[in-house]
Amino acid sequence: MKMSRRAVLLMVAVSLVIVVGIAACARPPQGAPPDSPAFGYTLHIDAIKHINDDPDRVVHHYVKAISDEISQALLYDSDEPNARLIGIETIISPRIYTALPEDEKPNWHYHKTEIPMVNAQLPDLGEKEAAAVVAKLEDTWGKVVIIWKPGDPAPMGFSITRPQSTP
Repeated sequence: MKMSRRAVLLMVAVSLVIVVGIAACARPPQGAPPDSPAFGYTLHIDAIKHINDDPDRVVHHYVKAISDEISQALLYDSDEPNARLIGIETIISPRIYTALPEDEKPNWHYHKTEIPMVNAQLPDLGEKEAAAVVAKLEDTWGKVVIIWKPGDPAPMGFSITRPQSTP
């Protein structure tokens, strides 16, 4: 089926409007209101060993609690305003981890072992505050899914960062 020049131009124009709209929506919300799912990602943690092919790259985590047993982190390639969202980390309690199917457990890492290995830093907190946060995280489990490998021009596929260790 051959399309007319007008139809092709119309499709290009509509596609451009959609792309610009998506790009505008993809910007991180500034001062997200309390009833927004983006509200609450305020705990900033920097860590290495989250990109399988680039273990020395610092990945910036912005974390919020979803419940008493689940937290999630948005992972960015920098802490600049135009940083790319490159992945997510789900953080779960030992109770949830224990209930996982055995074939799923190898995808998770134990934070008590992992935190020292990834040189975790909490740049927005003082030493005592950071120590308290780390103490709360130590007995949890995390799963990292990378959706945009740094350096790629666009997200292509995804990967699960293999745990560095297990207890």
